Formats: sequence, C-alpha cells, structure tokens
Amino acid sequence: MENIKNVVEALIFSSGSPIAKRDLIEKLPELTGSQLNAIIKDLQKKYSGDCGILLLEFNGKYQFSSNPCYGDVIAEILTPLRERELSKTLLEVLSTIAYKQPITRMEIDDMRGGTSCEYAITGLLKAGLIEVVGRKDTVGRPFLYGTTDEFLKKFQLSSLDELPDLEEVMEKLQEIYTPAQETLFHTRTLYDEDGNLIEESEEEQIAAADVDEDEIPDFLQGEEYEVIE
Repeated sequence: MENIKNVVEALIFSSGSPIAKRDLIEKLPELTGSQLNAIIKDLQKKYSGDCGILLLEFNGKYQFSSNPCYGDVIAEILTPLRERELSKTLLEVLSTIAYKQPITRMEIDDMRGGTSCEYAITGLLKAGLIEVVGRKDTVGRPFLYGTTDEFLKKFQLSSLDELPDLEEVMEKLQEIYTPAQETLFHTRTLYDEDGNLIEESEEEQIAAADVDEDEIPDFLQGEEYEVIE
C-alpha cells in the first residue's frame, strides 16, 4: 500500500480513542512491526514541540491529544460547547417525556436512535422535572416516567394541554442547538498544563449514568430532589 505512513496517521486520528499497535498491524497486513515503529517515530517528531497536537504512546497504544501548553485556552473554549450539547440532550429527553408520557427509558432510547438517555434521566429526576409515575406491564416491569408540577411551573404552563406542537418545539431546539464542527473535539483527549484530563470522549460521558448539577441548564435549575429508583 502506498502512503502507508499517511494511512497510519489517519487511522490514529480517526479512532478518537487509543488504538493498539497490534490492531494496526492486524488491519494492515503489509505493515510490519519495525515499519510501524519507524512511522510512529516520524509522527512523534512531526507532532512535537509547539505543535497543537501531540502523538501519545502508552501500553502499546497510540492516541492524538491536544498539547498541554494550550490547555487553558482549550478549556475556556470547549467547556461552554460541552455544556451546550448536554443542555440539548436534556431538553430533547425532557420534550420526549412531556409529549409521550408515560414512557420508559428504553422507549426514549429507541426514539433517539438507540442513544442512551440514562444520564439525562438522572439529571432531570434530580431537578424534579420528571418523576416515576408507575411501571409498565411488560418483561422486567420498567419504570414509566412523566413530568411533574415543577415542570409546569418552569415552563409557565397550567396543564399539559397547553404544550405547543411537538414538531414546532423540536424544530426550535434544532435551530438553537444545531451541532457545529466543534463536536469533532468531543472524541479527542484534552489535557491542561499539569497533564490532567480536561475532556472525556462522548462514549465515556454516556457511560457515566450520574450527572453533576451544573449540567442542568440554568433556567431549569431548582430545588434538588433525591433520586429513588
């Protein structure tokens, strides 16, 4: 294969998460261990010094990361973007529950294309915007979720009958929270000047079922409720 060095570089970048040396060699039969070592050495030379991107090597794995020298600037720019994406997810899940209640978490996941809403559910429960209203009479008897009086108060509604058209709401959310190119950064590892992790990958964020209070949009903040499931 021509340009094998460029292929290796592209694979490491595109993977987002650490990629093992053995996986690169396995997927690229024409690539030998010695060739890969030489390529990695060249790439580390290319991505070094004042370069904004560094190539890390650890435990037989490779991954691109931001240069710790620029950690403060990166954190200042990306933190609001991350909060914006979290707000979008919370509002989407809250809208789904409001219009489709009572509804199970699995049904919400299915409506969102299989994307887990577990951490959003936890955050909305803590904010008192949704609550468990029963169990569905099916295998496993999963919880059914619905909105609370706190939800009506926050959105200045006297009843659910006053909810606007669902399509109108979702279109408005799409306009406000349309993802831009910055979402590419969500799969990169970012460090501050002390070498501490700034940003986790989206997969790691989703895997964390619990969320912090500051992940709830400011206008939805209220009295914190204990989550009992």
